[in-house]
Amino acid sequence: SSFSFSLMLAHLFCAGISFVIIKSFFDFQNAQEALGFYGVYHQYGWNQVVHFFGVPGILWSMLVFFIHIKLPFIGTTSTLSSTSTKPNNHYSSLNYASFIAICYNLFYAHIDKVGAVLYGPIIYMMYVSAYRTYQNDQKEAAAASQSHSWYGTGKPLQIALAVHIFCWYIQIHLGHQIIEGAQPAVLKSLGGALSVAPLFAFYEGLWSLGINTSLQESTRILVDQYTKEIC
Repeated sequence: SSFSFSLMLAHLFCAGISFVIIKSFFDFQNAQEALGFYGVYHQYGWNQVVHFFGVPGILWSMLVFFIHIKLPFIGTTSTLSSTSTKPNNHYSSLNYASFIAICYNLFYAHIDKVGAVLYGPIIYMMYVSAYRTYQNDQKEAAAASQSHSWYGTGKPLQIALAVHIFCWYIQIHLGHQIIEGAQPAVLKSLGGALSVAPLFAFYEGLWSLGINTSLQESTRILVDQYTKEIC
């Protein structure tokens, strides 16, 4: 198998983002701390609505990219192969998408068991969607050529990149510059934003339905405290 420089860069990117996210998990001891940190930068209702739709798009597109890359030293030995003669079965080996999805679930279970139980199926569905997108593309690439690159036809990565950029744009420009009038949490902590945002956006939906409002109230108190400290 031939060495692929592009695949090596993809490994480094996935490993770097995974490290940043996982490292930030240790910054929060409970749900109030995590949601309070993120809530400081998302106090306006319409900005929360923007993030309710934007954050899942960012997470899904990240999983689509991550699922293309198997974890080093785990699974087959063709991890750094640029071409393949058949589509890979990522259920038989651990990839960055399954790894980071598991880490998210473990982190959420640590800080908030209720949130983990409710949000776990959503992360799983996102992973399944990313997997099917990846697998269908690999089959298409395999049918078109006896040997194909690790990224298949490249269409899923192009779609994921477009979704990723669009979701970041609407959150930063529309959500923060226009609606909130304040900097996004990602400028304070990239890892903190990536680790907490999915749960925060999910809880905004639950709170609008009157679910777990006690956590909402305790989070608001902490948001007020953090806001005063910043000011």
